[in-house]
Amino acid sequence: MRALSATAKFAYGCGQLAWAAKDTCFQFFLFFYYTQLLGLAPSLAGLAALLALVFDGISDPIVGQISDNFSSRKWGRRHPFMIFAVVPFCCSLVAVFNPPADLSQLQLFTWYLSMAVIARTSLTFYTVPYMALGAELSEDYSERTSIAVYRTITAYAGGLGTQITAWFLLIPVAMAAGNVADGYRNIGYLAALLSFVGMLVAILATKRDIPRLAQASVEQQNRAWYFAFIDLWNLMRVRSARILIGGSLMGAVAGGVGSTLVLHINNYFYGFSSAQIGVTMICVFISLLPAAWFAMAGARRFGKPKTVVYLSLATAVIGPLPAILHFYGITPPSGTNALVFAISGFVILHQAFIIAHLNLLGSMLPDVADEVQLTSGMRQEGILNSAMMFTSKVTFGIGAFIAGITVEFIGFDQVTNIADVTPDMLSRLALHVGPGLSVIVLISAYIFSHYDIDAKRHGQIREELEAMSLKT
Repeated sequence: MRALSATAKFAYGCGQLAWAAKDTCFQFFLFFYYTQLLGLAPSLAGLAALLALVFDGISDPIVGQISDNFSSRKWGRRHPFMIFAVVPFCCSLVAVFNPPADLSQLQLFTWYLSMAVIARTSLTFYTVPYMALGAELSEDYSERTSIAVYRTITAYAGGLGTQITAWFLLIPVAMAAGNVADGYRNIGYLAALLSFVGMLVAILATKRDIPRLAQASVEQQNRAWYFAFIDLWNLMRVRSARILIGGSLMGAVAGGVGSTLVLHINNYFYGFSSAQIGVTMICVFISLLPAAWFAMAGARRFGKPKTVVYLSLATAVIGPLPAILHFYGITPPSGTNALVFAISGFVILHQAFIIAHLNLLGSMLPDVADEVQLTSGMRQEGILNSAMMFTSKVTFGIGAFIAGITVEFIGFDQVTNIADVTPDMLSRLALHVGPGLSVIVLISAYIFSHYDIDAKRHGQIREELEAMSLKT
């Protein structure tokens, strides 16, 4: 296969803008919007997020199976599903931010759940084939890391750009006009527009690669969609796949809790204004460059497996420090710019470790797909990506559900400003977002410590695959 240019990698990476827009909305804004502004009970909002993710997760392996087995001479295995998903996803993303007025608790819960299910399921029809396509663009061990880095940087840039626009423009303008809910509704419109553009760019830019991509064998084409869960079970027989999925699973639980609570933490624990929260989002953007360096340099020096473990350990150590230091009064007072400055340093370092970790996971997945092919004789990037997405979504949903219960346990469901926060609330929050999440991350690091596909092992796998292709 030909080496990909930087432009080609960037264009492909634009497809991840849709996932970034969805994550930005669902992880950072929707839970707060529905609970604090629309009045939905936090436990119901958490339950809606969990149920939507479970439904979405079930569809992942089915879409992966159909995509792996699909055959089209003109459009290949992946592009037809990507094209189909664009309009329903963008429309449902707008709809979830615009429920009808004067709904009861049950009606508001139903609207949130139904629109979330449509948005997530339609995005599955795009993302599972899209991620599988990325695994097929290169067979080179190192270039796969580069592709993953471009994809992750583009996604974070889009997601952070949405957040920065929200905190510095959309929400302040809406607050000045006396209706902050309008700012959140406008976030939905912005996210839908970003998704639409990114999805189309990736579809058009990768269309020319279709003739050189792997095609489904006759055996695969004859496998029905309901074999998805059988193939998913068979996938777990491959050791590297079990480790990759298991380690990612634990990381997703921690991410679900942390991301869902981030606005409550910033508003009621640190006392930040919307502009100050926007500054912390800029810090995440700054962390993209060191994250790319950590991933690329770490993979070259230590190999992908060891680097993933080191990054997980660093994340577990750095993550709880800001909350613990602030709880004990070591940091500047809440709501001050000095506190923003202090927290920003931790944000840059912590996010750099997390993003570098994600970069490497994205590059490890195609390597696992090669080992799966060596075992099963089938190219199953779609089913492997769907397995990763299935576990991450369901466990992220569990994290969101835990976050909803945590909000009620802490008492934040009755809080409207930082003056209402009691010391007891702060101690409970510090415990949950500090050491509690670090324990989960350490479990993830332990699982990844057993992963063994390094550059040498991957070279052996590719040689065996080439020998198999020559025999056939």
